[in-house]
Amino acid sequence: MFKNWKVIISILVLLFLIINMTGLAQDKIVIALQGEPTTLDAQFADDGNMRVVTDNIFDKLLTLDGKTLQPTPCLALEWEQINDITWEFKLRENVKFHNGETFTAEDAVYSIKRIIDPAFKSQIAGNFTTIKDAKIVDPNTIMIITDGPDPILPKRLTFLDIVNKEYYESGADNIINTEPVGTGPYKIGRWERGRDITIELFEDYWGQKPTIQAVTYRFIQENSTRLAALRAGEIDLAVNMLPEYLDQLPAYKTANSIEFYFLRFNTLRGIMQNKLIRQAINYAVDREALAEELFLEFAVPAKGQLAKEAYFGYSKKVEGYPYDPEKAKALLREAGYNGEVVQLISERGRWLKDGEISEAVASMISDVGVNIKLTFLSWQQWLDTLFNSEKAPDIMFSSNGNDLFDMDRFYQALIKTGGPQSTYANPEIDRKIDMARNEMNPIKRQEIYEELALLVHEDPFGVPLINLKSIWGISKNLEWEPREDGRMLISEMRLK
Repeated sequence: MFKNWKVIISILVLLFLIINMTGLAQDKIVIALQGEPTTLDAQFADDGNMRVVTDNIFDKLLTLDGKTLQPTPCLALEWEQINDITWEFKLRENVKFHNGETFTAEDAVYSIKRIIDPAFKSQIAGNFTTIKDAKIVDPNTIMIITDGPDPILPKRLTFLDIVNKEYYESGADNIINTEPVGTGPYKIGRWERGRDITIELFEDYWGQKPTIQAVTYRFIQENSTRLAALRAGEIDLAVNMLPEYLDQLPAYKTANSIEFYFLRFNTLRGIMQNKLIRQAINYAVDREALAEELFLEFAVPAKGQLAKEAYFGYSKKVEGYPYDPEKAKALLREAGYNGEVVQLISERGRWLKDGEISEAVASMISDVGVNIKLTFLSWQQWLDTLFNSEKAPDIMFSSNGNDLFDMDRFYQALIKTGGPQSTYANPEIDRKIDMARNEMNPIKRQEIYEELALLVHEDPFGVPLINLKSIWGISKNLEWEPREDGRMLISEMRLK
């Protein structure tokens, strides 16, 4: 009898362990990224792989509603525009950082000053150049002063991560880059270089706690390897899946994205200073073929802009250059082009079919008689080239995601002289960019952007290519609806 009880107790213990192990497993998910983040200092890098992770570690003063795409309260509960250049923000109380420190007005002001400091050289500083200063009003109130009227300051703040002043002032760069401290629902667990990053639920989070306890982000560059891992049940969600894989995926989600592929011209020096050659290359590219044949209609041709109708400042007056190789050849002859080498720099593995589209576009440009030389760089080399105009090649492949849904971000970053990704200079256009940035009347502001769109179309900064439709492969037990702004918030995911 005693032996039978021992057997029964052993079975019950075993069942208890199995149930608990299963429960734990269901509390964790694995997400496959296409590349490894360059850093986890969210105030510094313009890095999509990083942003997928850090959007869950840091909070902002305001957050973007995934449906309305309008700012809503986060670490700031309410805000008010005091005059043309002064805004006041009331801060949330009883918020803890992951290191146990209490969030204060001092942290908010420090975060703003850090990202706008020219010495910091933030790659996303172009989003915040209207901010002149930030000051503490009282322990729960801050003031932000702009250099002129800024109609979209609240939207800008949905992209500005709040950091802990004491930790970031005292921490060495290698610690700040790998062990971030925020107030978000998840805290850093570990980062095993070359393999994965794990984040864990922050028990003292001020808001509603997510149901998922921990997330591991695995770095899997190869599309086929991400597919195999998903089918084998090793991962729960995979980014940037190929349209050819749809019938092999356990389940998938697709949505219009903010990613626009484009070519950037270096108009500051070299052969691309010739406007006729830039126009010729625009006529040489068949965007419809790229969208339909290469992306199987999971992309739409860009209409002469890195924008769509959801963006403030989008212009319906610009349709883009039609595919016309004979027109391209005629313009090259008119420009006096004589077979000079034109360098095209790209990378492979960060975005969906980035290598394939670079090769296809290079072939189209070559077909009209341009002596194109395509070179692929590593991701880090590519980033260093993108943000250093002195290293800029004749043409560079890139992708742009406008998180603000406002054309100010595009013009400030890519068009305005001296912008963080700009290799373009036009004083008349610079003046209009500043006018639009400071115009509080939305009708007048839209009119300025209409003028800018036409000017930049006629004097092209580059070649807008396609707007991607994102495809995520997911396991059947994961519930999640993608957002139009592309943010992958774990708090919006559930396990069945």
